[in-house]
Amino acid sequence: MNNLRSFRAVLLREVDPDITSWNYSVANLPQAKQTNAAGLVKCLSLISSNAKQEIVLRFESAPSNRVTRKEPLDKLLLISLADFRLRWPAKSPDDPPRLATGKENGDYITRLLTTGVGLNGIQYHFFGHSNSQLKSRSCFLYAASKEEISTKVEAMGDLSKLKSVGKKAKRIGLLFSSADMALALPPERCEDIEDVKRDGYIFTDGCGLISLQLARQLAQRRKIIFRDKRYLPSVFQIRYRGYKGVLTLDRTLQGQVQVQFRESMRKFKDASDHSFAVVDYSKPYAFGSLNDEVVVLLHTLGVSEEMLLRKQQQHLDFLSNVSQGDSRAAFQFLSYCDRINLAEKLLLEGSEPVRSTLGGLVRQEYAKMLNKRDEQRCRILIPKSRLLFGVCDPASKNGRPGKLREGECFVRITHDGDGVGRTIIATEVMVTRNPCLHPGDLQKFKAVDIPEFSGLVDCIVFSTQGRRPSADLMSGGDLDGDKCKASQCIHAHVLTITSSLRHLGPRYHPADNGGARSVSWRQRVCHFRRRDW
Repeated sequence: MNNLRSFRAVLLREVDPDITSWNYSVANLPQAKQTNAAGLVKCLSLISSNAKQEIVLRFESAPSNRVTRKEPLDKLLLISLADFRLRWPAKSPDDPPRLATGKENGDYITRLLTTGVGLNGIQYHFFGHSNSQLKSRSCFLYAASKEEISTKVEAMGDLSKLKSVGKKAKRIGLLFSSADMALALPPERCEDIEDVKRDGYIFTDGCGLISLQLARQLAQRRKIIFRDKRYLPSVFQIRYRGYKGVLTLDRTLQGQVQVQFRESMRKFKDASDHSFAVVDYSKPYAFGSLNDEVVVLLHTLGVSEEMLLRKQQQHLDFLSNVSQGDSRAAFQFLSYCDRINLAEKLLLEGSEPVRSTLGGLVRQEYAKMLNKRDEQRCRILIPKSRLLFGVCDPASKNGRPGKLREGECFVRITHDGDGVGRTIIATEVMVTRNPCLHPGDLQKFKAVDIPEFSGLVDCIVFSTQGRRPSADLMSGGDLDGDKCKASQCIHAHVLTITSSLRHLGPRYHPADNGGARSVSWRQRVCHFRRRDW
């Protein structure tokens, strides 16, 4: 196993910008039987640095998704382009190599993916990618012809009605999204229920229901533990038979039906795969923070520079407290960094076992604030905040609105001091999501108590009443559970929020796709290439 992981073959030591074929022979390539048994997939990395450009073949653990579960791993080839920027050879020994333009780099990638890669006589062609892989510049190739791959993709789900290349790529991306298969769920244990729709809006978009019995089963299989006790999430982000979104715990759901999917959760039809996969779930102690975008919008809405600078200083003081051994600050910081195992260790064994790791994480936090180039520079942790899944009012059934009124929300969180759930009431909360680019993307809601919802912890419940869905007010969001759409809930008294936080007007109508034709294999390649290279 270790020998397989340490395998590394340099296929090309100098990258020719004008090359038109990528065929390689690897004499000592491990056998498919070995790599499949080890759960490894071939990875082709295109690497650029000031000193060299090379193409390297190695093996890495296959991500858990529907494609890798169904297909032989030796048929797949993962291409990583994250560290690649084409360089033209120097014209003379005294001249440096010329960095390719974005178009030149993109054209090279398009040629590579269109032509395919040959390894020991086997030809691999573009297969697909998850939505996160699109951002990280990686994708899968498959050992088959282009025509066979197109047929295989269509067979994975009913995608024939999708005429937009972007939408089709996103739907196919669900097949490649990393998710741990929790169990095989028979279709008879599921049913479709109506969405709450009104005036062209879907108030329950992407949000279904899950029974207590199945939720417990999932939590046990995932071995979800916080504070050395079993933790039952109130929200699960899932993938199942073409359904995508979140499921909210519904203790009234009993009997044979364990899951209720809303119509809006079905992205395509797939009757063959009964794998119920959990992508993520609601967690305690997921603290929110202010980034560049939120700070700019807060200032636009009237929050003074002095207030924002005070928050920045409080964050720096907080990091200093972490470094000096403040246990509660250390617990909050580890939770903020999503180092839950270390946070648990801190609670159970004290600060000494995590001291060295904690110091390294604090230094990394400073470095992120000081050295970032293309990402967010501003990072201000807000202890009285949470990064939460947004869900719809679970009392919304049979297409009818639930209990929460327009402008209200229900928030119950696990307190980081004692681990006990507390309902936020008698205050306003500020909610936003990423990306947030308009002042209207910051919304205020009145936090109220609904006793029937007390079992929903570490999530924010939105109303299904009113003129427009609460999530839609913020950049046209929905409740499908994507991490970039998780609600960041900040107590309004933490920052002085002005009354100018009002919702946006109607969104622009989407572009008309009119008579668009079926999306071809080449169009999918070009869509992947459209990223700025």
